[in-house]
This record gives sequence, C-alpha cells and structure tokens, in this order.
Amino acid sequence: MSVPSMMPTEGNFSTDVFPFVDGNGTSVTNESVRSALFASHGPYQGVQVGYLVIAIILSLVGNLAVIVVVAYDKKLRKPGNYLLCGLSCGDIVQSLSFVPTALMVLTRGLDYRPTGADCVFQGALFQVASVFSLNAIGAIAFDRYQFICNPLHYRTRMTKTKIAGMLVLCLILGVIAGVAPYIEGQTYQFRPGYLMCRYHGFVGADRVIMTVCCFVPTVVVMTYTYGNIFKEARRHQKRLWQESNKSSAQDAEFRRGLKTAITIGIVFVVFWVSWLPFLVTAISLNYTEDKDLTIVQCVAQRVTPMVYLVSTFTNPIIYCFRNRTFLTALCNLAEKIVGVKKPGYREKRLSLRMKSVKSQSSFSSSLGRVVSK
Repeated sequence: MSVPSMMPTEGNFSTDVFPFVDGNGTSVTNESVRSALFASHGPYQGVQVGYLVIAIILSLVGNLAVIVVVAYDKKLRKPGNYLLCGLSCGDIVQSLSFVPTALMVLTRGLDYRPTGADCVFQGALFQVASVFSLNAIGAIAFDRYQFICNPLHYRTRMTKTKIAGMLVLCLILGVIAGVAPYIEGQTYQFRPGYLMCRYHGFVGADRVIMTVCCFVPTVVVMTYTYGNIFKEARRHQKRLWQESNKSSAQDAEFRRGLKTAITIGIVFVVFWVSWLPFLVTAISLNYTEDKDLTIVQCVAQRVTPMVYLVSTFTNPIIYCFRNRTFLTALCNLAEKIVGVKKPGYREKRLSLRMKSVKSQSSFSSSLGRVVSK
C-alpha cells in the first residue's frame, strides 16, 4: 500500500475552465461553462446561495433540536431515540462539511482553491458522514424490528451499551469508506463541478468498499426488518379480529411502534431518493475527465449534490409530523426557552369542557328555580 499524499490542488487545476462538449459533440465556450458551473459569473448565484443557506440553517436547527429534545424529555430517552440522535449528528456533519465549501465556490468561482489538507479533510469527512448516516438508518430499522416483533425481549436486547456499539459500528464502516482513496494510493482532489472535493479511482476499490459498507448491509437489513414488521402487523390485526377487546393498552403500544417504523421507512425513502442521483452521477463519471464532460453531465454534477442535501434537514420535519410525543416535547422546550407558556391542546380542551359543564349546571339550576315557582 502506498503512502497517502496530500497533493495541493493549485497544481492540478488551471485558472481556465476546461472546454466541454454538448450531447451532439459541439464545443461549448469557456464563458458558457463558466456561467453554468460558477454562479458568481452567472445569473443563478442568488438561487443557489439562498438554497444552501436555508438548507444548512434547517439542518443545524432541526437536528440540534432533535438532540436537545431527546436529552430534555425523559419520555424520549429510549434506545431508538438515541439512534435518531446519532443520525442527526451525521446529518449535521454532512451539512457542515459540504455547504461552506460550496458557498466559497459559488461566490468566488475559480479564484477559490482549497489546499491539499483542506481538501482531504472536507472530502473524507463528507464521505464518512454520509456512509454513517445510511448505516444508522439501517440500525434504527433493526431497533424497530426488535420492538415490534420481539417486545418481551426488547429491553434486554436493545440496551444502551448495544445501541452505542451499533453507532460505533456505523462509524467504523464510514471511516473505511472515507479512506478508500488511500487504499488506491490516491487522494481527494477539488472538483468545482461538484462544489466539493472528491477522488478518482483506478482499480475500483472505492466502488467495492462503498458497496460492501453501504448498499448491501443496509438494503438487506431494511428488507429483512420491514418484511417481518409487516408480517407481524398482519398477524396482530388477525388477532384483533378474533378478540373482543380491541382497545387494550398492548394494542395501543403496538400501533405506536408500527407508526414509528413507518416513519423510519419514510426517512429511508427520502434518503435514497435524494442520494441515489448523486451516487449514480459520482460513479458513472468517476473515470471521466472534466474536459470530456457533456453539458448534461455538468448540470448533473452541480444539481445532484444539492438534491442530496435535502436528506440532511428533512428528518426533523418528518418526526414533527409523525411523532406527537416529539412535537409536544419540542413545543414544551420552546415555551420554556421563550418563557411564555401558552395553553396546549389538552388545556384548551379541558377549559372548554369546564365551561360546558358550568353552563349546563347553571341552566339546570335556573330551570329548577322556574319549575319550583
């Protein structure tokens, strides 16, 4: 294995943009490519910069809220929610490793070139965080499987120690994928089309490692867990039809667990839908030089990383819509921070009931007085 080198990016990229060709083979001028790739020279700077700023704010605020709420509310201090906190940490790292570099590229264009050490740090950190997040979703799905299909053994099987071990395993897989260039003897290079630092591979070790560390384990775990979860849901529904007591506490607990499992499934779908275009683009263009890219490929390099960024801030929004306990805890925390306590849904409903009871009692008393007269 060769020693990894940190090659400065100044020596690898000239100040001019490489010429590109469109789908018909027609050469495109440097000025057109400059306008398309680098928004500081084109009309779409405000749109891209605005989107990135909104995305990183939503990611930081939303994911930090998840971590703080779980730490604040005792009802949410459960093994599955600790895994959600780990996923939130991965999303935060992805945003912080991608957005600042992207903003520098968009605002300064080719005048901005990170050093070799900065490029290695940014590229490897983003790779580690993305692989960690994907595997963390698989770990959360496994936790929901244990909760629904093995409820009697859930507390003994999914302890805090085992949850920490699962997160460490996800991190190890991310680190393995992050050092893939060093296995090939290469290093991360600044790719302005992607708005980030990436690497080229020669023997395909990057693809093999990414497949082993990401796709196969996660897809297998998700397929196995959700197949068994839905089978258990069908068996549970049949038992409810046969039993007379359909509103037991055990049934309510099972429905809450099933709803949480569906929520994690939505998170998984959002992650894959946003990440798959970026993954396909990165793999298909891994051995293509910048000068050989078509206009469609250039646009794919710019758009797909931004689409992937959606997965870093949508999880807290999904939790708020799907988990009433989380939303209530978040509202309580916000009220405590602001210092203004507003009546919640239950308080409003209780006050309305009290008013109706008082009105009915006053009406009955007045009616009694009328009758006595």
